[in-house]
Amino acid sequence: MLGLSSCGSSSSTASDGSVPAPKVVREPLGQASPANAPGQTLYLQEVTIPAHTKLGTHLHEGTQVARVRSGVLTYNIVSGVAVVTHADGKVENFTGPLVITLKPGDAITETEQLTHFGANDGDVPVVITLAALLRDGAPLATPQK
Repeated sequence: MLGLSSCGSSSSTASDGSVPAPKVVREPLGQASPANAPGQTLYLQEVTIPAHTKLGTHLHEGTQVARVRSGVLTYNIVSGVAVVTHADGKVENFTGPLVITLKPGDAITETEQLTHFGANDGDVPVVITLAALLRDGAPLATPQK
């Protein structure tokens, strides 16, 4: 979903020199090299997407599971399948191209075949907790066109 730091956002500094728009904040919570997943690194992070911010199109070189803690995330599936577990426990598969809305308590599983981007169209930050198991040396998000 949400490999947020390396794909950028649409927020930028105004040409008139005014204060820059808020940026996506990625807070590392832990990292490990699991013995049962050689050649891969496991990341645990909290990501905050400011209001009115769109992320770049990307994919993850592995599997990422993300859960919306607060705010509403507009999730754009460019291609591939996303698996969503809703706050009520209902599980749904969504195939792109498609736009879905993720609310607090909803979780999404993203695989290498899923090209996507998220956006915060609301007035409050979106806060997401995520775990990603990626190939050693892979970026947290791989930009796509």
